Amino acid sequence: MSQKKVKQQRKLQSKRRDLRILWQANSPHANSGYSVFTRDLLFRLAKDGWNVACSGAGAGVDSYSVMLYGEDLIDDRFKGVKLKVYPRMVDPYGSDAIVAHSLNWNSHVTFCMQDIWVLNPQELSKFKTLIPYIPIDKYPVPQNVLQNLQFAYKIITFSNFGHKALEEKGFTSTLIVEGTDTEIFKPMNKLELRAKFKLPPNVFLFGMIAANKENPPRKGFQEAIEGFKLFHDKHPEAAMFFASHQQSPAGFPIEPLTRELGVRQSCFFLDNYTSMFNAKSHNIAEYLNCFDVLLHPSQTEGFGLVPIEAAACGVPSIVNNTTSMPEMVIPGKTGEICKTDRHRFTQDGTWVWTADVQDIYECMERLYKKLHEPNTVVQDCRNHILKNYNIDTLVKERWIPLFEQLQGELLPPVLTEPVKEVKMGLPTTI
Repeated sequence: MSQKKVKQQRKLQSKRRDLRILWQANSPHANSGYSVFTRDLLFRLAKDGWNVACSGAGAGVDSYSVMLYGEDLIDDRFKGVKLKVYPRMVDPYGSDAIVAHSLNWNSHVTFCMQDIWVLNPQELSKFKTLIPYIPIDKYPVPQNVLQNLQFAYKIITFSNFGHKALEEKGFTSTLIVEGTDTEIFKPMNKLELRAKFKLPPNVFLFGMIAANKENPPRKGFQEAIEGFKLFHDKHPEAAMFFASHQQSPAGFPIEPLTRELGVRQSCFFLDNYTSMFNAKSHNIAEYLNCFDVLLHPSQTEGFGLVPIEAAACGVPSIVNNTTSMPEMVIPGKTGEICKTDRHRFTQDGTWVWTADVQDIYECMERLYKKLHEPNTVVQDCRNHILKNYNIDTLVKERWIPLFEQLQGELLPPVLTEPVKEVKMGLPTTI
């Protein structure tokens, strides 16, 4: 074959979009961190021509498939882009759905963006090309995670922490961090948005945006509120805002603790209905732009999307020095990393570290001082995200090349010259 034909062949292969992909995660129409990233990724892939569908496990859809539209979930940049979302079935975590929907979609490769230990290994064993996009949120990696990873064709991790923790256990993974939509998450007018949400214009406002569904709270609500109490004693003009969705009887009593500590009058709460059912990215971006500082002293995070979204809006974060959290900020420029305090042993044979309340307070003081002096925090935060976590850049430079590589591995090449016989067709197994 001539050099010219070789170049034509390579160009043809790079433009192919024959690979059929099923992605299992929280449904793109929901509002969890996995939902937000899933819709940001999958609609961009669909717009680029990839045959992609979603299996909605966890926060998903029930009973029947739905077709979601990009202009409804993101904006008019994705007008006319459609995404099929399959329902969950009997297993709330999707062990049955991921197999059945992969067969129905005739997928060549199936991704699961979820805790893999919740999936039934008997179902996972049916796959030849399963790729977990996996959160590693504890150290050392729990054994139940490692056991189910043996069924993976490839492993992709969210964070450098997860990548290294798996490497210590003898597992090779590819690192592709999560990203955020910097056209949605961007600096806005703080005073206008505070007026919109009836927040005082001149308070120094800390904020938390996190799911509240367990106690003790892995998102660090108690430590954050106790740290705020110490700060409020020195700075009575300070206030705190909570947008905490997924509330349940098993969740942490946030509002009662603010009363117990005597700071309830300086705390603002998004109502439960809005926080649970109207928490689209555009809304979250407006809340974040009301904040001076985001508090995110989480105990277990596979990545931590909210600090990235906050930084895209020019808002610094305080994070806990555990799991992936230190990767989310540049200390002294885009936020602070607080020290850990006590730790506890968990049922899955690993450890969880809580944040040190006194050090949260000291991080608050440092950022308070920095933000009251001439500073470049907004631009530093924004530049950090544009350089490292822009979803459009990640899709172009990491995800599309990955899918093109998988397409070359799993599908016969498209031939530009006639041959006597070509055997092609969708696989009968997954």
